[in-house]
Amino acid sequence: MKNAIKSKSGLQTVLKEYSAFFILLALFLVMCVLKGNTFLKGTNLVNIIRQQSVIGIIALGIMFPIVSGGTDLSGGSVVALCSVYAALAVRANMPLPVVFLVAISIGALTGVINGYFIAYGNVPPFIATLGMMSMARGLALITTDSKNINGFYESFKEIGRGSVLGIPIAALIFLFMTVVIYVILERTKYGTAIYAIGGNSAAAKVSGINVRLYTALGYVIAGACTGVAAVVLTSRMLSGNPSVGNAYEMDAITCVILGGASFSGGTGKVVNTLFGAFILGILVNGMTMLQIDSNLQSVVKGAVIVVAVFLDARKRRDGA
Repeated sequence: MKNAIKSKSGLQTVLKEYSAFFILLALFLVMCVLKGNTFLKGTNLVNIIRQQSVIGIIALGIMFPIVSGGTDLSGGSVVALCSVYAALAVRANMPLPVVFLVAISIGALTGVINGYFIAYGNVPPFIATLGMMSMARGLALITTDSKNINGFYESFKEIGRGSVLGIPIAALIFLFMTVVIYVILERTKYGTAIYAIGGNSAAAKVSGINVRLYTALGYVIAGACTGVAAVVLTSRMLSGNPSVGNAYEMDAITCVILGGASFSGGTGKVVNTLFGAFILGILVNGMTMLQIDSNLQSVVKGAVIVVAVFLDARKRRDGA
């Protein structure tokens, strides 16, 4: 009897911890049934992976603010700003490592500003990052005079459009970033501190954690990840576009929440955010295949994040 109870408890724990994987699997199987021949085409699956690599990298960064109990609404606009400067760097014939460094630096700088006002200025994350959303978009438009930047060398084009052994380079970058963020968030003292801050910032402070500094660093990492995503996106689009990235931050937040993270902070797994990114990707791809109106798709995506947050709130309430 005790063994049966333990077995049931263990199964419930697995289902709870990796619910994102089972949702992804179920969604994949549904699409195989509805649109198997088209959905399972290699070109379609590769396209999903390429598209979600950008959102997924942004989502990995946004995990830090969310796990620490905050949020970041500036991701989409920061992508546009980093995209513009990455494009300018390519046009200046700078080597690829320098192009990445430029974009990452611009993204990290926006994170420094967000983190300072949130951690040291006590500005609510919603307000601080909303302000950055507007500023970053405005700077991108001013820098380019609202025009696209084109004319890239071949090796840069390969980042967003090329493949290695059939695997998109964008996906390899996404995988690399997943490993890096996993190590930082789940295998370092800093990562442990971020979870502690999200769980109970007062207790974290008493235990000796520099809450302000660590919280601010989370926004810097989020900005840096957005810079990486911007390079991939710019290469894929073959354009530095100051208007790109609209609602990317909401898609990224949706991926994190679908992965089981909580807006209250203290929870979230990197691998589940990875699953969340592909849940969203298959959902959007499936709705397009089923010829669902694009406006209705936005309604569905909005409903998904509301339901995910509702279920999280209910779970926390029941656990209290």
